[in-house]
Amino acid sequence: MMQLPQSYDLLVCNGEIAAPEVLNILAERAESVVCADGGANAAAALEIVPRTVIGDFDSMTEETRRYCEQHGVEMLHLTRQDDTDFEKALLLLRQRGTKHLVITGVTGKLLDHTLGNFSILLRYIRDFSIVLFDENFRMDVLTEGGRFTSKAGDRISVVPLAPAHDVVYQGLRYPLKGETLEAGLREGTCNEATGDAFEISFSDGVLLLFRPI
Repeated sequence: MMQLPQSYDLLVCNGEIAAPEVLNILAERAESVVCADGGANAAAALEIVPRTVIGDFDSMTEETRRYCEQHGVEMLHLTRQDDTDFEKALLLLRQRGTKHLVITGVTGKLLDHTLGNFSILLRYIRDFSIVLFDENFRMDVLTEGGRFTSKAGDRISVVPLAPAHDVVYQGLRYPLKGETLEAGLREGTCNEATGDAFEISFSDGVLLLFRPI
């Protein structure tokens, strides 16, 4: 059973989307589904009806546009180019009071978009708790430590989005004991769970935790 926030909104972007069976589960459990422009193509392909599609609509197909219109989807056409469709969606969700956010489609396809999306995320980590999904991984954006379920042998990676200090791992094959993870200095890729749970703690910073879906 996928562990998800008890209540969350789902944001579907136009990158690498979670596998169809995963996306269906994410959408079914969500309070609402919002699509950033071309993310609506993936939703429509699975007959998921979003509450809102937002963006400049340069990536949404005509077929998807008709699907959304037929199902009464709110269409927010914003042509301004000083922020991306992803950020337009984040601003909308913050305005609506979303606290827990699950996102798919922020990675893949174009590397510059992927790196840019993670930079954008850093501006909003105090507004939402964030979990990301792509075709291969679940990625938790961590601003504090926690205990996480696993299976022995699961591949676990930890990448610092902002320098994290006093990092401690328990329940992973390669433990850390009060060390610093920082881009350009040290990362935590390709670790391995040793049992049915592991723990990560740190004093400050932001970590991106990769684990199997």
